[in-house]
Amino acid sequence: MSADLYSKKAFAALVGVPVEVIAGWIMRGSVPSVKVGKTRLVRFVRPNL
Repeated sequence: MSADLYSKKAFAALVGVPVEVIAGWIMRGSVPSVKVGKTRLVRFVRPNL
């Protein structure tokens, strides 16, 4: 599996939901994320098919 890192804005565009929804998912722990400096990035894992 490979993991990609996306900004909240980029991930929101990828999955088709508002940025505020992504922020809520991150706060609840529904979406894995990492903090790099002052920026929080969504960690999106894609299975190798």
